[in-house]
Amino acid sequence: MSDDIWRDALLVPLTIVNDPLNNEKSPVDTQVKIIENGQFIYISFIAQDPHPENIQGFLADRDTTWTEDLVGIKLDTFNSRQLNYNFFVNPFGVQNDSIGNEVTGETNNLWDGIWQSFGKKTASGYQVEIAIPYNTLNFEENNDVKTWAIELVRYYPRDKRLRISHIPLDRNNDCWVCQMPEIKGFKNAETADNILLTPAIVANNNQTRDIYAPSDNWHKKDDIDAGLDLRWGPNANTLLNVTVNPDFSTVESDTGQLSINKTFSLYYDEKRNFFTENSDYFSSNYDLVYTRNIADPDYGVKLTGRDKKHSYGVFVTNDTETNFIIPGNVSNGIASLNRKSHSGAINYRYNYSDSLSLGAISTMRSAKNYHNIVSGIDAKFRLNDSNTLSTQVLHSNTQYPDELYLDFCKSDLCNSKQNNDCIFGSCAYTEQVHRTNIQDDFEGKAYKVQFEHDSEYWQVEAEHQKIEDSFRADLGFITKTDFQENKLSVDRLFYGDDDSLWQDITLKADWNLQENEVGELLERSMTAGFEITGPMLSLLTISYTKDRKVGLRHDDSIIEIKGNTDQFDGSLTHIYTEFQPTAHVFAGVGIRSGDKIDYRNNRLGKFNEIYTYIQVHTSDHLYIDLYHTNRKLDADNEEVYTANLTNLRITYQFDVQSYLKLSLVYSDIDRNQDNNPFYNTSKQDRSLSTQLIYAYKLNPQTVFFLGYSDNSYQDDYLDSLRQEQRTFFTKISYAWMP
Repeated sequence: MSDDIWRDALLVPLTIVNDPLNNEKSPVDTQVKIIENGQFIYISFIAQDPHPENIQGFLADRDTTWTEDLVGIKLDTFNSRQLNYNFFVNPFGVQNDSIGNEVTGETNNLWDGIWQSFGKKTASGYQVEIAIPYNTLNFEENNDVKTWAIELVRYYPRDKRLRISHIPLDRNNDCWVCQMPEIKGFKNAETADNILLTPAIVANNNQTRDIYAPSDNWHKKDDIDAGLDLRWGPNANTLLNVTVNPDFSTVESDTGQLSINKTFSLYYDEKRNFFTENSDYFSSNYDLVYTRNIADPDYGVKLTGRDKKHSYGVFVTNDTETNFIIPGNVSNGIASLNRKSHSGAINYRYNYSDSLSLGAISTMRSAKNYHNIVSGIDAKFRLNDSNTLSTQVLHSNTQYPDELYLDFCKSDLCNSKQNNDCIFGSCAYTEQVHRTNIQDDFEGKAYKVQFEHDSEYWQVEAEHQKIEDSFRADLGFITKTDFQENKLSVDRLFYGDDDSLWQDITLKADWNLQENEVGELLERSMTAGFEITGPMLSLLTISYTKDRKVGLRHDDSIIEIKGNTDQFDGSLTHIYTEFQPTAHVFAGVGIRSGDKIDYRNNRLGKFNEIYTYIQVHTSDHLYIDLYHTNRKLDADNEEVYTANLTNLRITYQFDVQSYLKLSLVYSDIDRNQDNNPFYNTSKQDRSLSTQLIYAYKLNPQTVFFLGYSDNSYQDDYLDSLRQEQRTFFTKISYAWMP
């Protein structure tokens, strides 16, 4: 901080706590200095703390310390009040970045920019310095003085998690980015030669064997592959991304999820850099771009940009596989075509004013004898500070391969070519046969209308949507069709003061009605509950839900719901609490108890679930993250299944750039075969996935990985867990800026 550059910097003290307190004086002192030199924005923070021993900050991988002590900057470089960059740093210099999207209300925490930071603890708090290169940002590049929106923020988690800033926030205005003050300057800001080349080399040794053949030896396959990513900004508001032969096999393993007794697909986050870069340009009210559907592309090209009130994004990729969701109203399936395909999306947005945003989007997937094209428009209109109206209308045109429906038949009876290619009333039929047994191309529509009220004491959301039976969005994550929904939620907020044991109390009420396209009931529910925050960053939530749901169809050859399903009345109580007893320990536990449908056997059962997690920093370097879920379903006074899932991650962080991580995901499912009368099931299913990985990350794209992973499985035919796959891998990539 003794460098001469800081003598001419703008000094900004952070003195206001604008959440959860209502613009009260900060209990701690924070001094911020900001200056730029045409290539970088430099920000320094001196964060004082009267009790530095209570600082919550540890060495960790980037984007994993959002709940710790943080300082940072929020930037709206187009002053559009639609998108903003977030750059935050913990006391050790660990980076956390994201992009906030005011149109969708979502924050993209998967975005990774290349910028620099340093942090250190001091005797009186901690100090952070940040350098953000202009070629990481999108903005209107010219020689004029620019007007950006900016906020400087410190998060101070102790008994409460205080949000400390230099500006007050109006609780009756739900748009926080709209309240960020303007700052003028940046006249000489330029991106220079904004080219980033990232070559990568990946080598792996993959070994597999048949676990049901004890004499089968390991079958080995070695592979060395190279790829290249190009990131080029011809100017500061345009970005071109190109990837050639990308390798995504060494991405760290996903967190395990239980799929038992689920009728709809699970959602997994995208982690691949090509798709996460500027992914906000493709956001809309419906999730129309779910790039995990693109499994193994050979190449991809993406162009994103802004010009004054206009923004656009377009990308095209190929895929050596073709996977997409077959939606339904009781269940969905996954189609997998053994053929190459192309996928693409284009999105355009016009910010007419700070209050009105208009958009148009189109997505495409195509392969031999298959295509899906979606197009639509959307709008978001801020009626005033507290009320917002948004809507989206979509149209799709789809063609399936003629024989696709056979993949969803339960037996060869579907080959009989009787009664529209299937024998009605037989067990061969599934809902997905109906959704795919369409010989010509077909069209469908979907729309959604939302109203939101967000003020100091009330939060109200009302929504109506309808998805026609023939609507498909194969690039997105839309699991339901032949479906319409009405829902209303009302929250009443109460605020404590400095003398209160509690901080905030929220009373909640929700109503939801789901029907098929012709108005037949799928689900109706009402929920009442409350949420309270208290000392030690504690949270307690209790809710009670009363609902009526339909089970599976009696006769899968008939698509109708009424008269073809049973309706089950049930209730469910959910209790969840979390707290932080010390700066090094964070824990939570949740309980769900009540009624749940046993979908495999089409009956109502008694459901109990306990899920717990604990996160422990045993030191500044060692971090343990443990999640465990236990689910049990009983029906007819006997057990149906008991399922356990354990996720354990142990990380030793050598410094900000390097770590060693062990990940284990263990699933243990036991079923009562005597109490599954309509489903031929195994008695036990156990699986164990492990991964040990060393990583060195100079920045998000200059990385070195060295790792090992394996998978083991056990069922009724195996006496114990047997290893069926193991992989040794390494990856080196280098972000080169000529």
